[in-house]
Amino acid sequence: MAGIDDFTARDLMTRDLITARTDQTVSDAIGLMKKNDVSEILIDNHKGEVVGIITYEMFTRRRHLPFSTKLENVMHTPPSVNVDNTVSEICEMLMSSGYRGLPVLSQRGEYVGLISRTDIVRKIPDMDEIKSLTVEEVMTPDPSTISEHDTVGMARQMMSSIDEQVLPVIDGEERLTGMIGIKDIVNEGLRPVSREEKGVRVGEKYSSDDLEIRSVMSSPPVTTGIDETLPVAAKKMIEHDISTMVALDDHNEIVGILTAIDLIETLASFKEEERVYVQITGLDEGPDTLDMMYELIQKYLVKFNTVVKPLVMNIHVVTHNEAGSETKYSLRMRLQSDHGMFYVKEYDWNMMRALDKGLEHMRRIIFEEKERRLDQMRKHPRYRGQ
Repeated sequence: MAGIDDFTARDLMTRDLITARTDQTVSDAIGLMKKNDVSEILIDNHKGEVVGIITYEMFTRRRHLPFSTKLENVMHTPPSVNVDNTVSEICEMLMSSGYRGLPVLSQRGEYVGLISRTDIVRKIPDMDEIKSLTVEEVMTPDPSTISEHDTVGMARQMMSSIDEQVLPVIDGEERLTGMIGIKDIVNEGLRPVSREEKGVRVGEKYSSDDLEIRSVMSSPPVTTGIDETLPVAAKKMIEHDISTMVALDDHNEIVGILTAIDLIETLASFKEEERVYVQITGLDEGPDTLDMMYELIQKYLVKFNTVVKPLVMNIHVVTHNEAGSETKYSLRMRLQSDHGMFYVKEYDWNMMRALDKGLEHMRRIIFEEKERRLDQMRKHPRYRGQ
């Protein structure tokens, strides 16, 4: 066994880069991704220099993008990591950038590999700090689910609104029957079209939005238990080439969801520094609003710190706009601390008020948890005998 930061990008990265050129098309990129079973590929120029990245998520957001579009017009420019960056540093960069993988630079500034969430998850069983953590301590409880009779279009919208890439699929009795992810949606939407399919000409882009999810989903689903350790859960992810597992209780009921990003977030929390890492996603407001949010968050983090040590705070904002009505905001908040995870959902017509209410709700939960721990101590025989 070794410590988390005994591993660097040099130890974990994939050295065989899968790349496309800037003058190739979206169709070429999709073909490469499907052939190599990857969720992102790097884009290089004619000089062999990495200048961008293309991911499956980009295609789901821009699903009407013509197949003939040149990659130089749709690629994003990713940040890079150094070969000597540690695992916790890399995990923090993955979280802040939102990418599943990042290019790796040598000390001389040359691109020498790609490091992905999967590369890191593969090493979790060898990390000493992780061996005793359980799925329950890291998973997100009460995950959103979707019915196998709902449409692919509905799944796409739900993924966007809750900032998730994979959804558990249930039947009419709320039993888990499968999983649907971005890769399933993109692959189905890009399948060849036969001449027999009415209303679609051969060569036209095919839309899968009206299909029932049960015809597209992956089944049977791979699951985990809440008492399973993270090394065991990570091995399952790697063996089955998946990034998300549903956690079931002893009655086979859905109680949580464990994703690769949950594992990455956990590793990032081991980074040795005093500041708390705060990530806000889903918000299109300007810098002034973000500054106000960070200021309010900081005030509450000081309060939290009297009871627990905050490590990572994630806040995802979803805006709901209906014709002729005000904008309603829903916030999903998650705090990772030295005493486990705390979760809150809050809604309001005013975004800052929703944030304040959510943080106050989390403060109450944290302090109630403190009282619960103290109460358990008071009931302990050694405590009573003092």
